[in-house]
Amino acid sequence: APRMEIMFEGVGRRDFSYEFTFIPKSVQESIVVEEIIYAFKFHMHPEYVDENAKSMRFPSTFDILYMYANGPNNFLNKISTCFLTKMDVEYGADRFTAYEPIKGKRGFGPPPQKTKLSLSFSEMEILTKKRISQGF
Repeated sequence: APRMEIMFEGVGRRDFSYEFTFIPKSVQESIVVEEIIYAFKFHMHPEYVDENAKSMRFPSTFDILYMYANGPNNFLNKISTCFLTKMDVEYGADRFTAYEPIKGKRGFGPPPQKTKLSLSFSEMEILTKKRISQGF
């Protein structure tokens, strides 16, 4: 009789990707988009504990929640604490177009009319049956 053998090698960490498109309609909205991009870029990277020793602190972690009205949407799976592992920013659409130059948080320049932000997160823990039974 034919047989099949399988070797279990383990379960990996779950990954989650999100994509956001920003089309600011005012100077204030352009500055908010700039701040959002900067915040994710800043928090995804480590920092030196001591410049001379070259040891580093872990990057910031993220707790992602799916919300509905004023609370969590328990119909969707929970996500455990994550690291931001990849971030891509695409400025403009098929053809780059910008608004009139303004002073942003980090300098002077023309903000793009469209910005696409792609984020990839990876959970810190490998989930077990116990965590799955808790909604993860």
